[in-house]
Amino acid sequence: MSSQFPEADTTLPAKDLAAFRKQYEAEMPHPSADTTFNLAWGLVHSPSASDIAAGERLLLELHKTAPHLRRDVRYYLGLAAFKQAKFADARTYAEALLRDEPQNTQALALLDAVNQQVQRDGLIGMAIVGGAVAAVGLAVKILASSRR
Repeated sequence: MSSQFPEADTTLPAKDLAAFRKQYEAEMPHPSADTTFNLAWGLVHSPSASDIAAGERLLLELHKTAPHLRRDVRYYLGLAAFKQAKFADARTYAEALLRDEPQNTQALALLDAVNQQVQRDGLIGMAIVGGAVAAVGLAVKILASSRR
């Protein structure tokens, strides 16, 4: 997704994710916060959009129930949001981390990646709109000249 933000492209081997799932399921119905975090971390590093969303759900629960993990949970919530192109959410999590830790390099990298992606998407959007306007203008010109 972002060569400027390598963690967004980091994926976890399927066997490692399976090990996290197995440990989580072994601790059911009350898995520990650390086991839940490990599974959420693995899901966020999956190439599957549904896994990333599942990881985000686990992290949201941990954010409420595991204050000792809040710093890491916020970062990985931001990463999950970034990987799902929910850039406003990713920015919110990065900024929350930076309020507590202004020099946090992970949060700074995440915020920079969000800003770059939003800028890139904005430029692409403007190019698409510009192309559409040019196409409409050309069509109008062709229609006008054919009526003469």
